[in-house]
Amino acid sequence: MAADDRTQGGRPPLLPGLNALLETPVAESRETSLESDVPGREAEALLRDASRARASDIHLDPYLEHLAIRLRIDGRIVEALHVDSATGARLANQFKVMAGLNPVPALTASEGGFAWIPPATPEEEVFLRVSAVSCVAGEKLAIRFLLHPRAFPDTLALGIGEQGAWGIRRWMDATGGMLLVAGPTGTGKTTTLYTLLQQLRLADSHVITLEDPVEYAIPGINQVQVEARHGLDFAHGTRAMLRLDPDYVLLGELRDPGSAQAAVAVASSGRSLMSTLHSRDAVGVVSSLRHLGLTDAEIGANLGLVIAQRLVRCLCEHCREYRPTDREDAQWLDAVGLEVPPCSWGPVGCEHCDGLGYRGRTGVFELWQPTPEDLAHILRHDDEAALRRSLVERGETLMFAEGLAKAQAGITSLREVFRMGAILAT
Repeated sequence: MAADDRTQGGRPPLLPGLNALLETPVAESRETSLESDVPGREAEALLRDASRARASDIHLDPYLEHLAIRLRIDGRIVEALHVDSATGARLANQFKVMAGLNPVPALTASEGGFAWIPPATPEEEVFLRVSAVSCVAGEKLAIRFLLHPRAFPDTLALGIGEQGAWGIRRWMDATGGMLLVAGPTGTGKTTTLYTLLQQLRLADSHVITLEDPVEYAIPGINQVQVEARHGLDFAHGTRAMLRLDPDYVLLGELRDPGSAQAAVAVASSGRSLMSTLHSRDAVGVVSSLRHLGLTDAEIGANLGLVIAQRLVRCLCEHCREYRPTDREDAQWLDAVGLEVPPCSWGPVGCEHCDGLGYRGRTGVFELWQPTPEDLAHILRHDDEAALRRSLVERGETLMFAEGLAKAQAGITSLREVFRMGAILAT
């Protein structure tokens, strides 16, 4: 039942507690009853190890001969341990029982959850969501730590530069219009939005949110949850919120025509609207809003500021290395016509970062405040390529350039910047 050393890649073990438990005869002779409400020993050890490693997700991936335990750390999947099939089945059963699921493998997907108290922070209860689905090789489980977004004191702490932070403050001091935080799933949009809300909570303003659902409670903010079954959809909720005299209104996400029209109704009423939207970059929100049914006139009249973002892993400050640029990185830069630096920062791996070379993540941002020229492009129904060319021609910093600057400063690596998938230019 010991770990397969090949899964470690020379790193220190990510799951020391589980490793030690599986290697003792006691673990082989004592099995937790599936009828018990007490968490199984192996599952508890895995949760402790994953929490210590700062994992956001635990994956139990079945193979024909074994089960692979993988962790998502700082947004990337890391192989942690291989265990035999019997141990893997016992682990899966323990998690399913803890989540209130039937331990017998089923043909359909199932989902449950449970609360867990981390030993390191017993005052903070954590909720975990368990998803199970049968695959060809066996049953796969994904366990997610549902944590409150990390609190940042201000936008500078997020990783936004001083000029960008000043642009956000200028918008927040104004009245009316939409501020949209854009990016793919899992890029920290909610964290950015909640950081802005925390700033507003301290100001002399009245803030109301309309969310589906309310994910996290924020003291000092009036949060309303959409309940379509009881007649409180985005349209009705927006009308009710406007009668409460808000200064700022937050809609959790613009995901359908109803929420998009609600955003326009708020912004056109003279209030400031904040929300998130899926988009590849800043000017891409125009295409996204068009797909949600908004007209060019509605977009042009109400779009005030867009914050597009990605997350990149931070190089470990204890072991990062300034060395000749890797050949693959040089080829990538050369292929897109960019200058190849003779040296660049790269990961190494040490005890401070569990041998990964990275620890923590930071944001890479692109801020776009539409100018009269941009609004003219929108009203002419120009595509986002024309808008992007306009930004490049007037010297705006796009997301990829922001990422390269952070790689040059040693905050992240060139490889992380390439993985952002950001658009260079048009």
